[in-house]
Amino acid sequence: MSTLDVTCSRCEKKFRVRAEFAGKSTRCPGCSAPITIAGSAPAPPRPVSEEPPRPRPRRRDDEDDEPPRPKGDWVPVDMAFRREQVAVVFVLIGIVCDYFAFCLTSAMQPGAGRMAEGAIAIVLLFVIGPSLAAAAFGLMARVAALKTPPESRAKGSAVASLLCGLGGLGCLIMMAFSMMIGFDMQRSTEVPMTIAVAGLVLSTLGAVATFVGFVAQVGIARRSAAVSEAVGRTSTGIAVCILVILGIAVFYTLMSELTANPNLPNYGYSRYGEHEVFFRIVFLFLMPLSIGVILVLYHRMLAAGRRALQGEPSGRYDG
Repeated sequence: MSTLDVTCSRCEKKFRVRAEFAGKSTRCPGCSAPITIAGSAPAPPRPVSEEPPRPRPRRRDDEDDEPPRPKGDWVPVDMAFRREQVAVVFVLIGIVCDYFAFCLTSAMQPGAGRMAEGAIAIVLLFVIGPSLAAAAFGLMARVAALKTPPESRAKGSAVASLLCGLGGLGCLIMMAFSMMIGFDMQRSTEVPMTIAVAGLVLSTLGAVATFVGFVAQVGIARRSAAVSEAVGRTSTGIAVCILVILGIAVFYTLMSELTANPNLPNYGYSRYGEHEVFFRIVFLFLMPLSIGVILVLYHRMLAAGRRALQGEPSGRYDG
């Protein structure tokens, strides 16, 4: 307990009092003279709280109520997705038309004269027409994708996809000219047709793969979970289709080797005619079916990208 020293000014007697009497009046115990105790009154003690105050948590950037939406004009990207969807529809139409053209070509009889020329024109129309329409919409989609906002970091993928699309268009034109020259001049166009078909396949795969990368980058910029899931489904579909076709081909090859008679003059699978049914099933049924499945998944991925651009809550991450 703290105390104060007090001295009487009359009799000079010294004594002590508790500090809590500071500022109050009393009498000297020696001469009974009135004395005012010098000093300041102590401050009242602060009440001790049972629980210390909790520090206020800092708000993190990823705890916002609404994820930050990237600024910029996303209308060209939505237009690119819409045009690419139209291109996919034309590719599906082209697959059906190719079946029709194959059936028509198989039904043609040699030496049919004018009817043969008309049938050839119909075949060219059904084969080249949807392909050209798909190529046109695909190129327009990639041109629109070049105007993607800088924050998406996806312009490189758009440029690469456009270059692959231009290469595919050149191969398609080369294939059309080769077919026309072969029909008109009755000469072999095997080399240019092979180069055109191979180039068309590679360019198409490159254009689609780079555009899938473009869609994925847009989904990342828009923080869309739906786009991520759609890209995963498309990739899984491609892998499953490829593995199924390869598995069937390997199984058929092994069975052919095990069941072939080595005493026959044409041992094994050296003759195409012996396995014509298998090749027809693979090239006329399994491969078009696989391409159709992949295109449907690709179309749904583009639809998910459009929903992400429209800002639907179900297609976005929650923080």
